[in-house]
Amino acid sequence: MNLVFVGWDHRAAPLDLRERLAFTPEKTREALEGLFAEHILSEGAIVSTCNRAEIYGISAREDGLDALAGFFSRFHRVDDALLRQTALSGRGDATSRHLFRVAAGLDSMVLGEAQILGQIREAHRLATAAGTVHTVTNRLFMSALECGKRVRAETALGQKPTSVAGLALALAGRVFESLKGRKVLLIGAGETAELTARLLADDGVSEILVANRSYEKGEALAAAIRGRAVRWEDRARAAAGVDLVLSATNAAEPVLTVGALRTALHGAPRRGPLLVLDLAVPRDVEPEVGKLSDVYRYDLDGLQEMAAANARSRADEVPHAEAIVEESVRKFQEWWGGLLQGDVVRGLREKLESIRRAELEKYAGKLGAMGASERAAVERLTETLVAHILHDPTVGLKEGDGSERLERAAAVRALFRLDERPK
Repeated sequence: MNLVFVGWDHRAAPLDLRERLAFTPEKTREALEGLFAEHILSEGAIVSTCNRAEIYGISAREDGLDALAGFFSRFHRVDDALLRQTALSGRGDATSRHLFRVAAGLDSMVLGEAQILGQIREAHRLATAAGTVHTVTNRLFMSALECGKRVRAETALGQKPTSVAGLALALAGRVFESLKGRKVLLIGAGETAELTARLLADDGVSEILVANRSYEKGEALAAAIRGRAVRWEDRARAAAGVDLVLSATNAAEPVLTVGALRTALHGAPRRGPLLVLDLAVPRDVEPEVGKLSDVYRYDLDGLQEMAAANARSRADEVPHAEAIVEESVRKFQEWWGGLLQGDVVRGLREKLESIRRAELEKYAGKLGAMGASERAAVERLTETLVAHILHDPTVGLKEGDGSERLERAAAVRALFRLDERPK
């Protein structure tokens, strides 16, 4: 049984490839079902964000990593050789360490990014709903969330939270002398849009418009930030009348095209530049938008330089965060190692034996009145009882597939409190 991961992130995979590998909730469920149907994984979860698409799980196959990469190639219709050239992968400790570093914000484009914990929590929720999270992946993701929370609580990476949205606004500050008095259009009403909206409100923008495919959801976000909702079909016209457009939807195709924006700008005389920030994967804004006169378009790749500067300024916190990650990896591996069938049986036998000896010691005074043969008979009787009690759990721990055996082992450890030290 191997704990494995395969993934593609901002370090090795270009944005156009990450766009093709992005997962909606529906695609996540479809992919997990496919991985199980092909017996590539016996449990697992998919983490999909703007900067990464990764699968974590348990595989009993020797070619598990190759099988995962091949599955992604077929599922997304992406060249297999390209995926293998740009993939990150690992087994065992490397898998837990990678996920824990992701949760800690150490592997994000923006060092210490605050949103990733919510995205990992959502990945766990989606896999749980799909029925693909079992004993090991549940513990893995719970440990990752705990690790990420510790890093934010115990290091300055958490005391000075940042995000891709925060970087985007810093970039806006370079283009405009000040955001005060500026008009902004948010396209989308999800977590990134809401976070950005609150940052914009703090910076004193004069008006925030919200365009969302669901007008009601857009209205709700607009009301929360004292903004104004606009109809989805009016988004290009609204974009032509503001200073800053920030788009962060889950759309599979661009939601702001060069043709629509060119037409809208033609009928709306401007007095300054239009900054368009595309924080979505797949991209929301056609790249050609940046070729329009006095329009500046940036996507996530365009924020890489700022992200690098951010990382340099926070580098002193990294060793402390890495130490927390390593401690979390060690604890997880101790738990994982404890699920081996032989270790569980041995631990159960030792616990029952300690109980047997403790009870004999308790009644030592009464047993002392017996003869040697009678005391030996009591000793054999209690040893036989322990052996009978151990028989069914020992057999049961060997039955079923790999995931079932792991679940039984975890249940035995928990029910008999094998991880507790003797008092």
